[in-house]
Amino acid sequence: MPQSYATLDDTRSLLEQADVLLLDYNGTLSNDEELCAELISEVSEDHLGLPVSRQRYFDEFAGVTEEAVYGRLTAEAGGADLTPYELMREFNRRYLERFRSNSTITREAADFVRTARTLGKRLMVVTAASREVVVPAVEIAGLGECFEGIVGLEDVAASKPTPECYLRAVEQLGAEPSRTVAFEDSRTGLTAALGAGLATVGILGSLDRESIGGFTPHIVDGLHPHLLEA
Repeated sequence: MPQSYATLDDTRSLLEQADVLLLDYNGTLSNDEELCAELISEVSEDHLGLPVSRQRYFDEFAGVTEEAVYGRLTAEAGGADLTPYELMREFNRRYLERFRSNSTITREAADFVRTARTLGKRLMVVTAASREVVVPAVEIAGLGECFEGIVGLEDVAASKPTPECYLRAVEQLGAEPSRTVAFEDSRTGLTAALGAGLATVGILGSLDRESIGGFTPHIVDGLHPHLLEA
């Protein structure tokens, strides 16, 4: 367990030496965990009669696939008019509807991605979210050409916290794990990246600094091009 936090210069040095940057989507590339908390509860209340508090979302569900979340909530409710998969699809539909009217990929995050590409970094999105959401969201934000691919929920047998998604991304890129850095905001994501043998940078939001510090000494407020300054 890290005993101290890295300095900004330490984190910049880590990123300068990396060839590949792997970005989680929810809460990392997209500043959307509050939206996800709202939509998880909204869909659950509409179809299961079971609202989900913001605190419960962040304590239990941040970083967990929507299908798995709705599987747990359906069991609690004693059944539903839709399957967990169908509830996830409804979540996805509402998410994209909100995203199109108000993108949750900030200008700073988009500038980070474009700057990384300008510096010759290779980029992929590695997420527990559905490609049904992530692919159009990245295109809407004008970042599609910046990424060499997306590893999403549909691409793995087991999602985060298992390392399969990160192992798949590294394999697809032919990357060297020691020169690859993963950006994550959740316990499940950080566990997956570390399980794949990758260096990590934690994004504050879903977790506080002390919680992220149990996984990595590199902690930042969000994606911003200043992280890539030499």
